[in-house]
Amino acid sequence: MADTAIREESVTIDGARFEWLAQSTVRVRFADGFIVYFDPIRLDTAPPLADLILITHHHVDHCLPEFIVPIRGPKTQVAAFHDSYVKYCVKDIKGVRTVKTGQTVTLGEARITGIDAYTRRGFHSKGEGCGFILEYKGVTVYFSGDTSRIDEMGQLGRVDVAIMPIADNTYTIDAMDMVEAVKTIKPRLFIPVHFTPEDEPDPVVKEGMFSTKDIRFFTRKADPAALLPCFEGTGIKMVMLRKLTKPGE
Repeated sequence: MADTAIREESVTIDGARFEWLAQSTVRVRFADGFIVYFDPIRLDTAPPLADLILITHHHVDHCLPEFIVPIRGPKTQVAAFHDSYVKYCVKDIKGVRTVKTGQTVTLGEARITGIDAYTRRGFHSKGEGCGFILEYKGVTVYFSGDTSRIDEMGQLGRVDVAIMPIADNTYTIDAMDMVEAVKTIKPRLFIPVHFTPEDEPDPVVKEGMFSTKDIRFFTRKADPAALLPCFEGTGIKMVMLRKLTKPGE
């Protein structure tokens, strides 16, 4: 297991601070106070309201309405890949819009582009979900959603921060495959997500495998520290963030 001292609570680049709440849930706080949540399915204590919420797909480890309500204020904007995902995840769809792959929408000063996201087999077929390119105040963030390495990643253009998965429970997302994907994208900063830290307990079946909301069922235990040597000499900085929520929260 990696030395936990090297896991940071947040990382900041060009005034944008990134925090990992759980699974793929990432919060970005920009220098001007603009707050974005990607795929919120866990929240920490007293989370700030979102200015923008982005939802890649409908799986319960990426989209749960009970975690939208506490961070959605009257001015919060929400975007998701598909109408039905919006209705499931958000329920109140006023002020919500969809973003298809290849489509760019402008919400205030933020530009959001839908990016293909899929795996070669398993539960992430092409056309079921997406990733996002978020451009705000000169910072470009690629949030990949659930995907393996795909050809479309070679066409993203400039990326400052890439937030990408390194494991899943069907072995369709492979850490070393994602390392090669990151090297293709060439971000300044890579943040690995969508894995279960090795020091967490195993999930316990309560509701049944197909109805559980225990997000540990949807990933595997992984140690991202093993990936650090892969980026030596590449100019890509990989940062391991410490989860801000605990199992069951």
